Amino acid sequence: SCWAMVAAASVEAVHYMKTLQSISLSVQELIDCDTKSDGCQGGHEENAFRYISKNGLSSESDYPYMARRSKSGCKRNKTAAAIRISGFRFVNPTEDALEKAVAKRPVVVTLQFFDDLHEYKGGILDCKAVNGKTDCLHPVLIVGYGTDSNGIKYWRFKNSWGPNWGEKGFGRIRRHVDDKRGVLGIFIEPGVYPVLED
Repeated sequence: SCWAMVAAASVEAVHYMKTLQSISLSVQELIDCDTKSDGCQGGHEENAFRYISKNGLSSESDYPYMARRSKSGCKRNKTAAAIRISGFRFVNPTEDALEKAVAKRPVVVTLQFFDDLHEYKGGILDCKAVNGKTDCLHPVLIVGYGTDSNGIKYWRFKNSWGPNWGEKGFGRIRRHVDDKRGVLGIFIEPGVYPVLED
């Protein structure tokens, strides 16, 4: 369900940036109702954005998270949409394009999943991308970038594994590396972000 969590978090972020009002959106609605994805078995943030664009998305309080697909199926009709988006935009998979996009809003990217990511406790990850390893991609939300006190440039991202993972739920991976695929294959696929309705 990481795909649904990251999609919801990115919409929450752009909503907050526009309105200065925080909102918690329903990850469960995406798991139950986005028929183009496969619930807790996996999905894709683009499908989630298409779903939110077409149907809107309920608040977390109206459609709470269960950590599994609901046995009673999609309950979308019983709740009113708390938010709508007009669509989504792709970000070219390059350092420069991602920096420009993230300067304006968080961007969803996919990382190659390794034990290093799962066992991460803090610091700047610097794992090489692996050829052909696209069967196990993990979506995260890039929320910023910076340079540490040693001059190492990094991307800062929000993960979907809770506040006990990494740096209070966030992580950092090295940016501006020689490999065009980036650390953990961050540039193997384009980034994507939602666009709010006016």
